[in-house]
Amino acid sequence: MPALDNQGHLRMQERTLEVKIPKGIRSGQHLRLAGQGSPGFGNGKAGDLYLEIVIKPNSLFKVDGKDVSVDLNLAPWEAALGATVDLPTPTGKVELSIPANTMAGKKLRLKGKGIPSQEPGDLYTAIRLVTPPAVSDSDKEAYQAMAKSFAAFNPRANG
Repeated sequence: MPALDNQGHLRMQERTLEVKIPKGIRSGQHLRLAGQGSPGFGNGKAGDLYLEIVIKPNSLFKVDGKDVSVDLNLAPWEAALGATVDLPTPTGKVELSIPANTMAGKKLRLKGKGIPSQEPGDLYTAIRLVTPPAVSDSDKEAYQAMAKSFAAFNPRANG
């Protein structure tokens, strides 16, 4: 924090403050800390300190205002048969029911599970299918049985 010494030179002072960040604050917003700024000229009272909020990017969540997006990886059988899976949210995990026949790319909305605030945002999850590798002979046989069972299915028919 800058201050002027007796010769009128600017000098910096470092100190640590505990600041309560309110729920729902977003990047770009400012917090005013009354009386925590530099002292005024001629030993005047201290001014205010303004903090600009910057939310650090997260590898899991993408934030858009109060809404949050997160990808959800599913195994093909979870998407086809339906499942209950744990989904991370900004405030902890929730159990999410995946309906049967869920397709890759489908987006699901969880109302009120985004950024917490007086009016919380929503959480959107995009479904991604993750295919297990066919490493062993039994893995390859399982895929061959699937190919035989779904012989009429053409994944490129609609694209």
